[in-house]
Amino acid sequence: MREITTRGDICLKDEYNIIYKVAEILYTEREDESFIYKIKPNYSVISLLSVKDFQGIPGIDLSLKKKTYIRENIVPVFISERAPGKNREDLWKLLKDCDMQYLNQLEWLIRTKTQYSGDKLFVQRPEDKTIEADSVNALGNRSAVICRKMLDAICYGNTVLTPEFKVDDKNRKQYFELLMAIYSTERRFHDSRRNAGIAASAKKGNYKGRGRIRIDKLAAQDIFLDYSAKKIKSAEASKMLGISKSTFLRRYKEYADAK
Repeated sequence: MREITTRGDICLKDEYNIIYKVAEILYTEREDESFIYKIKPNYSVISLLSVKDFQGIPGIDLSLKKKTYIRENIVPVFISERAPGKNREDLWKLLKDCDMQYLNQLEWLIRTKTQYSGDKLFVQRPEDKTIEADSVNALGNRSAVICRKMLDAICYGNTVLTPEFKVDDKNRKQYFELLMAIYSTERRFHDSRRNAGIAASAKKGNYKGRGRIRIDKLAAQDIFLDYSAKKIKSAEASKMLGISKSTFLRRYKEYADAK
């Protein structure tokens, strides 16, 4: 019997726009119209999150610690409460907005730009952020940049591998706590300098209007370098910084012009 499988990553973002992959989700539909959902939690990543950011996956009892939660011919609560149903009045408009010809609720969640208001969870295409480097220094020229790259991999449930050490499920939380402490301290320092600069400028009457969209300057430097070297595309770069593609291109032009 023929079947089609759609795969996605259930994720959330923290205050620094770091993405945490809390689970994988698979939807398989068969030609006889039967279907099956499989949700595979990433417990080592879930352990990194506070209750404020993550209250669980709706409809899934994570305390059971199952490797895979299966729903056969039943739409999981996680899907049904945030994706349109087949009887929704404006269904065809919603499908058209996502360039879809028929309803696949998981695919719609991956494509839609709307954000469910009940929690921070969203679904995106599967990614692999595994890091393999000849040395830690190869990851960047500043400690905060190195921390950010490692945190991106660690929080997505991937491995960091260098000749000096290896980060995986066994020690993920220990490295996360260390690197996040360093990174957040560096961010607060840069934010305080920025705010002091704005206050000084305002005192002189030079600061007017709404400020520019804030981006992580520490991470941006290496992202600009990767983009200029054509290692990543503008869409991926803007996603990594949590800004629109047009904003990224403007900031990159400013960076390039200042070199």
